[in-house]
Amino acid sequence: MYIDVNNIKIHYEVLGKGKDIILLNPNSVNTGLMKFIANRLKDKYKVYLFDRRCCGKSEKNCTLTYEDSAKDVYEFIKKLNLDKPYLLGCSGGGTVALNVAIHYSESISKLILCSGVARNNVIEKPTYAKIMEKIPYYPGKRNNEMFEKLIDESHSITEDELNSINIPTIVFNGGSKDLVPKSEVEFISNNIKNSRRYIIEKAGHCNYIFNNNEFYNELNKFLEK
Repeated sequence: MYIDVNNIKIHYEVLGKGKDIILLNPNSVNTGLMKFIANRLKDKYKVYLFDRRCCGKSEKNCTLTYEDSAKDVYEFIKKLNLDKPYLLGCSGGGTVALNVAIHYSESISKLILCSGVARNNVIEKPTYAKIMEKIPYYPGKRNNEMFEKLIDESHSITEDELNSINIPTIVFNGGSKDLVPKSEVEFISNNIKNSRRYIIEKAGHCNYIFNNNEFYNELNKFLEK
């Protein structure tokens, strides 16, 4: 399905019934990845898989900032008349979700961050990424460059902005193998009043969304509380 928000054509899918929850994909990844989460939640929740602008089947020819993407989510909630849905973001989708919670806090009721970041350039590029960047014409180079530009030029979320978030929040991280350092998890969770963090050691960057029972046990406890 498609919907126009902020003059951008956004692709989305809906699974299940129950309380609304929106899933935001990582940078440059489509809704397919988020179906691993959707399939675990669809028996209890109405899950909205949301292709962020410039991702998946959503419109590609547009400006790309985390703030614009957050506004897309807010307009999506308003257009579909969703009643304070839960919001879950993975990696770059987590940064979008943080911006939604900061600028449009009245539109959501719970926030879930999976290996998300608040501050710019806290992630050190892995070796394979540095090698790929040197190859002139590899598939997806243009797309990757667009998201590298987003990361390099994005606004860092401040302590004061995090302090303004007043909805229940949980921050997940994949431990020592996650690209997002634990210091960033602590920065986010320590500065959001009603929040806690959960570290899944050696799980890696968002890899725990692939049927990791420890992750889903904690996620369900948080959603049901």
